Formats: sequence, C-alpha cells, structure tokens
Amino acid sequence: NLSRIILAAKEDNQLQARVFLAERLNQSLKKALQEISSSRGQTIQKIVIIPIPSRRLADRKRGFAHVELLVTELMTLNKILDIQVLKCLSHSRKISDQTSLNFHERAVNMKGAFVVDQIKYLEIYPTMNSNSVVFLVDDLVTTGATVQAANSALLTLGRSVDGVLASCATQGFTH
Repeated sequence: NLSRIILAAKEDNQLQARVFLAERLNQSLKKALQEISSSRGQTIQKIVIIPIPSRRLADRKRGFAHVELLVTELMTLNKILDIQVLKCLSHSRKISDQTSLNFHERAVNMKGAFVVDQIKYLEIYPTMNSNSVVFLVDDLVTTGATVQAANSALLTLGRSVDGVLASCATQGFTH
C-alpha cells in the first residue's frame, strides 16, 4: 500500500521507496508539462521546482530532509530537462504535526506558515515568462493546506505556481 511506501521513504530513509515515489513525481511532471505546453501552444523551456520543506523538528529527528532527497531522485530521472531546484521556502513559525489534524485544523495550522527567502526571490524573478513553469513539490497532498500556504508565500512576491507535483494525493483531494 502507498502509505507504507511513503513511510518507508520518509521515516526509514529507504532508497527503493524514495525512487518509487520519484517515479510517480516524474509521471506527474511529464503529464503537467504536456498539459501546460498544450494550453499555451508552446514548448516549456525552463522548469523551476520548489520543494516544500518539512517541519524542522521532523527533519532533525529523521536526520535528513525527505522532500529534498525526493527532488534529488526526480532530478536523476530528468537529466535532459532544464530544471532549476529553488529551495526558497522556509517556515515562518513553528507548525504542528498534521497527522492527526482534520481539514479545518490543517488549514489553521498552515496559514502563513511559509516565507520566501528574499535573496532567492531574485532567482524566481527571471522565471516569469511564458516559456517557464514553476512547480511546488511535496510527497503527499492530503487537504492541500500545505500547498496553499506555500503558494500564498510566493504570491506575496508576485509569483504564483503553475502546478503542484506530488507522489500521491489522498482520495477525494480536489484543489
């Protein structure tokens, strides 16, 4: 089951599980690029991937940053694409573990949870053209609260994302 694979990668640092998740991310990337290229009527030339960071405490306990390792695996699958990984998001405050939170509690927990590094914003600015896309990356989308908080942080600097790449989403996720 997929939740076991996510936990194996996220909590046990199992490479095989992470590679499996990266392959799902890669499928999402390919599909998104096809859809965006088709809707814009042009080929996408530049891809910017922004990993959504985990809670600092979770990364410290694990001894690694799961989403960053997942993005590294995704990059190994796409050596021919022009992809820039931009680690520009950080937490603006302490957030709670969301495992046991409901939809509303997650939204409250994540509201205003991220800030964008002002210096790295200068790296985002050149991506604001029609031949580029910006994707947020997370391993799992449950309610969308984390994704919305990350996108809101980018919006404060005038850049919205073109999509979200996730290894999986919970059944019924609609955002």
